[in-house]
Amino acid sequence: PGVIIIVGFFMAIKDWRTQKDIPLESWLANRGRVVEGNVLVVDDDPGIREMLGEVILRKGYKVVTVESGELALEEMEKQHFGLVFLDLVLPGMSGAEAFSAIKQKDKKAVVVIVTGYDEDPLAVEAMSHGPLFLIRKPFRISAVAEVLDAVGLR
Repeated sequence: PGVIIIVGFFMAIKDWRTQKDIPLESWLANRGRVVEGNVLVVDDDPGIREMLGEVILRKGYKVVTVESGELALEEMEKQHFGLVFLDLVLPGMSGAEAFSAIKQKDKKAVVVIVTGYDEDPLAVEAMSHGPLFLIRKPFRISAVAEVLDAVGLR
């Protein structure tokens, strides 16, 4: 099912098609916990890129940061990313378009949408392409750690 996990001020899992809650452990058991590869951060805000990159590095992961969807796709040609933090509002290609292109390149990549909007039409569009995590801005640093722990990145 199309699942969205919201991390930040609260954490919930919901099937976006039926609007029913799904237990986290059940969802993780069905998809497997281990995500392999590096982490890609896509955000046009240099402060967000730097903060996310630093948190991810401190957790022991390799991270690449870029400011656009186009650059994200270029990086994906060079190496594998198991986890992608993706801002929805980007210059050029939108975050929803980038999400679709990322999933076409690598169906197994776990995408974490980062947005400052509660009811973001781009988030709804992105959800139509498959399961994703969503972190609302402003977010706590611990929210990033929760996502890294939840996907079991290796």
